[in-house]
Amino acid sequence: PEKILPDGTVSKIKIVPFYDRSGLINETLGTLNKALFEEIIITVIVVLLLIMNIRSSLLISGMLPLSVLMTFIAMKQFGVEANIVALSGIAIAIGTIVDMGIVMTENIVKRLGEASADEHKLTVIYKASIEVGSAVLTAVITTIISFLPVFTMIGAEGKLFKPLALTKSFALVSSILIALFILPPVAYFLFGRKWEVPEKVKEKWGWLRQRTKPISLILIGLMGVLLAHS
Repeated sequence: PEKILPDGTVSKIKIVPFYDRSGLINETLGTLNKALFEEIIITVIVVLLLIMNIRSSLLISGMLPLSVLMTFIAMKQFGVEANIVALSGIAIAIGTIVDMGIVMTENIVKRLGEASADEHKLTVIYKASIEVGSAVLTAVITTIISFLPVFTMIGAEGKLFKPLALTKSFALVSSILIALFILPPVAYFLFGRKWEVPEKVKEKWGWLRQRTKPISLILIGLMGVLLAHS
């Protein structure tokens, strides 16, 4: 705003920002994107080496961006600001999101392998999901309940820790919704069609898996250390 004083002097207010958090927020978003990308890559590698199923890798890694998207939608609806503490809650919850997918997918793959030829795959996937669904739901609810004291905080402590508790709770709820209601139907489309593999390939693959499993675990550990230092 401008104002002309009686002596003809033009009075003008100039606002100079002294604390700009946009650079820090953008840096935090970049860190979150990097962490999400690295989690997806590590998840695909771990599932490929230990479960030996590329479709399982795609199914589990697909949970990560979808859970983060649902978390941002919940933050928008509940008015949670995207500050550093709030975004760090999402980064912390990424490991738990992967755990939900691995538990559900591994049990589905296991039950499909044990199912008889005349048993419908949709029924097998439904039973496998019900079998571990209650355990997965209990684990998430236990974690969310542990944040209840944080939600009662007031003053500076509440402003500092509430966003982290809210965003992590949003991420956990998103992961459980995806694991229980989205992952099984998608698993049916991915695993519904059985791809026949020649017996010779199965034998060689099984022999290679047994010989390289210890080396794979060592490589995974080294990769985690390198990514942590990077």
